[in-house]
Amino acid sequence: VMLMYIAHINEKDDNYQSVEEHSYNVAKLAEAFSIQPMGNVVFNAGLFHDVGKFQALFQRRISGEDVRVEHSGCGAQLCVKNYPNSLLGFVMAYCIAGHHSGLPNGGSKNDTADMATLYGRIEREYEDYSAWKGSLSAKPFSDSQFISFLTADCNNDKRKIIDKLAFWIRYCFSCLTDADTIDSAGFCGEDIVAPMKTDFKRCLMRLNEHFNSFEAHTVLQKKRSAIQAQVFEGLQQSGEIYTINMPTGSGKTLCSVKFALEKAIAAGKKRIIYVIPYNSIIDQTASVFEGIFGRDM
Repeated sequence: VMLMYIAHINEKDDNYQSVEEHSYNVAKLAEAFSIQPMGNVVFNAGLFHDVGKFQALFQRRISGEDVRVEHSGCGAQLCVKNYPNSLLGFVMAYCIAGHHSGLPNGGSKNDTADMATLYGRIEREYEDYSAWKGSLSAKPFSDSQFISFLTADCNNDKRKIIDKLAFWIRYCFSCLTDADTIDSAGFCGEDIVAPMKTDFKRCLMRLNEHFNSFEAHTVLQKKRSAIQAQVFEGLQQSGEIYTINMPTGSGKTLCSVKFALEKAIAAGKKRIIYVIPYNSIIDQTASVFEGIFGRDM
């Protein structure tokens, strides 16, 4: 008989979610939220974030006993021990250690188990949680690939590299905590905010239909069409930043979103973010987009 390790109990219908099911759900969600080369890293962070729930003491607690138990430190400890001298092992450890309380201070290797730093929590003694080995299977990842990605545009500037690493730790942490919250809430029957999901190709089709409905008869209309055509010629150019300089009334709102959609589709991006200075322009732009894209937006 295989023992079921419980992660959550839905008291509304007395249903149980196993640690294995929850771990894989969170791993897959976190990976879906991420970009490469972080996909396998956040998958593993999701996979190992609750290995502390394999402790007998946690199983007693979730069954109703009034006992205190730490479970997040176990996953952090596991990542450091399983991936010695691995930068990504520490990235996962940071995220897992803080997935309930927030990212901890790193501390130093001299920290002791009574300290709340990451190194301190790694030094603590936990109950046996090795039962994870029969349930969870991690994905491979490459430290060298990540380091190349991390340092690619930093020009060997140590401060830039540290800042970029700090960003990617927070990025992975966000993927993990969002995935954990969504799966836990979903199992327990709580309301979940639907994730943003847009079909860029369908939006572009609608926008092209909108552009094709325009007719250019007057001199002004022909000038406007010529300016817009110049903008779209820039789609063939590669770059990180593009500037569109168009006069008022020439259609820069529609041109900008077409340009963004074309680039997002080509690069496989998930989001287009508009930053606009005034509430009145925000409302106006949103109204234009809603009128064209409707529910596809």
